[in-house]
This record gives sequence, C-alpha cells and structure tokens, in this order.
Amino acid sequence: MRLTKDEARILAEAMEEYKYKVVENPHYKELGVFDKLFDLQYKLEIFGDDKRRNGRTTQDNFNDLIKRLAK
Repeated sequence: MRLTKDEARILAEAMEEYKYKVVENPHYKELGVFDKLFDLQYKLEIFGDDKRRNGRTTQDNFNDLIKRLAK
C-alpha cells in the first residue's frame, strides 16, 4: 500500500493526539511506545511536506488538505 503526501499528513495529525492516549495504558507505557509513535509521526510529517504547493492557489495548510480530501 502506498500513501500520498496528503494521507501522510492526515495520519501525522491523527498521531499527534493518539500517542498521548496510548501511553495512558500502563502496559504500553512500560514498553516505551511513546518514543516510537513520536518517531513515526515525525516521519509522516516529513514525507507529507509537499514543496510543490508553495506559491500555488492551493496552499499546503491543513484546511486546504481537508478540502482536497473531501473532493
């Protein structure tokens, strides 16, 4: 399965909140999952950065990303 840059950015935003909920579980906290989730979020953010959108009418902000997804 391949991810588009937009999909990667959406997943990174979802990870932002989800990683804190995961570490509330004592079992996952012991495993040190938070650091791995943080690394995954960072990789998704880097991959999702689309430099081609700079200066265009459809910018690279999250609102435009959601509009593109809705189409």
